[in-house]
Amino acid sequence: MAQYPTQLEHGSGATLTLEPGLAVVSVQPSLAADAAGLDALLASAGLIPVAEESTPPTAAGERPMSRINDSNHLRWVRLQSPRALPTAAADIQAQLTGQAEWIGAVYRVSGLEGYEGLVCPLPHVLLIRPGQGASGSAFEQRMAGHGLIEDEARSTYTAPFRYFLVREPSQQNSYELRDVLRDEGDLVQDVRFETMPMLVPTTVTPNDPLFSQQWGVQRIDAPTAWDTTTGDASVVVCILDRGCDLTHPDLRFSDPGINLGTMQPDGRPVGTDRDSAHGTACAGIAAAVIGNNTGVVGVAGSCLILPLAFQNWTDVECAAGIRYAADHNASVISMSFGVYGPGEGVGPVGWDFTIIDPALQYAHNHDVVLCAATGNEDISTFNKYPSRHQLVIACGALSEDDNRKSKTSPDGEYWWGSNFAPGVSVVAPGVHIQTTDRQGADGYNTSAGTAGDYVATFNGTSSATPHVAGVAALVRSWNPSLAATAVRDIVEQSADKAGTVPYANQAGFANGTRNDEMGYGRINAARAVLIAAAAKSALISFALE
Repeated sequence: MAQYPTQLEHGSGATLTLEPGLAVVSVQPSLAADAAGLDALLASAGLIPVAEESTPPTAAGERPMSRINDSNHLRWVRLQSPRALPTAAADIQAQLTGQAEWIGAVYRVSGLEGYEGLVCPLPHVLLIRPGQGASGSAFEQRMAGHGLIEDEARSTYTAPFRYFLVREPSQQNSYELRDVLRDEGDLVQDVRFETMPMLVPTTVTPNDPLFSQQWGVQRIDAPTAWDTTTGDASVVVCILDRGCDLTHPDLRFSDPGINLGTMQPDGRPVGTDRDSAHGTACAGIAAAVIGNNTGVVGVAGSCLILPLAFQNWTDVECAAGIRYAADHNASVISMSFGVYGPGEGVGPVGWDFTIIDPALQYAHNHDVVLCAATGNEDISTFNKYPSRHQLVIACGALSEDDNRKSKTSPDGEYWWGSNFAPGVSVVAPGVHIQTTDRQGADGYNTSAGTAGDYVATFNGTSSATPHVAGVAALVRSWNPSLAATAVRDIVEQSADKAGTVPYANQAGFANGTRNDEMGYGRINAARAVLIAAAAKSALISFALE
């Protein structure tokens, strides 16, 4: 019978401590479609879905829209007292025989209270990096001997790690096998978990009152940029998120995308909760169709969208999505999410950055512009990952008063602020943003008819990020010869020095004056396109000489 250690080592070196009263249960796909039946089945085994409890507490106090990271076939559950997972696992597995695929343990990152500090290292997955001298056949035979099956399709997107499934996780899970494999000498260089956070790491903090103006695109001077270019269909913006409404009349896609939990088509929204519209809202900001007399206008409305859908919000899904986008013609990746590192005292946490870093490098090497949200915790100590990565444009949020969005900004949204740790690249509009919504009753706006296809109050650094991605797509559309590094330089160099905080030259930041609150300033689409056009003209002039 599988064991659940009281402590595990996270890939970062942090200590994870077992939360014995919690677990994650994955059921057979045949049960996934019946949510009520699934909850009844879990109840029969003495398991209570955590999502049915009150709004989860967080380390910084309650925040709107915190959401348990359930999926259609996966539930975070509480064991009925006084049972604890190490002793109750066998009984639960017996009661769910033939219905549960696996039972995962929940661990807490040391020093972080609330649900934000809880993660599940998936018990049926190991990421294995072969040793330098490991021959293919010897390595594969040894892995097979340990009951591991390689998912070759997923391994394509997790290099330098290879992705293995545990054949019988109820008998021996990844927690036990990792230590065994670490003793394989030259055959195995490194072994890591696929880690899933308990809370969905999106950065949106929406409210419901509607506003009728797209002040965001006006403030960044997108209409002037549109005199030069509205984007180009050859430029693809990947929305790496919860998926996008593939039938929305105001969105156009380069292809249907994929679900990153199954690595199968397509990239439609995962789940039916309100936050399942998150990706659709981000897509509309970046590239809602322009000039069709329908709904809203995206910053780069003539570009196409590649929708990639997280299923379980794991680090492996993130890495796979970045690599998939790079391999499928994405020019820009918009990432309106992020997590913190263990030991930083704020959450959500859990991802192993070592797994994702190579994917970011891979996308950069393939000339993809990377944009990510700094986070909504109003802190100056850490920006979220991946925005803190040196290859990523770190996108902060701007309030309507032209300053960094803070808890005291005059917009009525007192519960959040844009992070402002060192490394912020630029800021973009982040409150009261009107954009596309998932159609029907599953979006943020549940109004009947076409009115419900749009939401006027999308916000957070989640909404700032696709503004930046849209400007990058405009630059790429007008001057396709520009490398990703040059596009980033232009986005930063063209920013307006908005706000009340003084700007100054800083060591290590080569694109002009800046400050930590605003980075290089508020993005300016018109000026960015103008610089791109000048670079294009200079290149043409040079070629004609």
